[in-house]
Amino acid sequence: MLAGGPLLAIVAPSMDPLDPLDAQQIVVEYARLLERDISGDRHPARVDSLPFAKPIIKTAIQTSVTQLALSGQLTAELREYFETAFTCLAEYLEGELVDLVTEYRRSAEQLTVESLLARDKTKTSAWQTLVASSSLAGEVARATTIEAEKLRREFHGFLMAV
Repeated sequence: MLAGGPLLAIVAPSMDPLDPLDAQQIVVEYARLLERDISGDRHPARVDSLPFAKPIIKTAIQTSVTQLALSGQLTAELREYFETAFTCLAEYLEGELVDLVTEYRRSAEQLTVESLLARDKTKTSAWQTLVASSSLAGEVARATTIEAEKLRREFHGFLMAV
């Protein structure tokens, strides 16, 4: 499924993230996926698994937060929930990056549970995977953190404008 590509036009041709009712539905669909991914320890996750493109989800969250704030219904708990959902968009990455991070994590976990001496662990395929991918996995983590902070600032920016 392409995030927000031609499939979006087929699935939801009239969904407008600026319309409060449509925005609510977009946020609900994204929240379901996010909760499923978090509870299934699937982060980072594939961007093509999102029910809508990131910009559509961002706009829908902004619309929803604005509507709730203007109506006096935006509680601290809801604000925190929306902020988390907004910043978690940073953890939806291209498939090959998700695969790299997943394999890196799997190799690291495998090394922690193996009861080998340190010199023997360096001869395993898990060790080789860590050595080969550690720099790139670190860069992906760094870029994701920077994007999450950017999204957090963006969230606070539009919240302050309400």
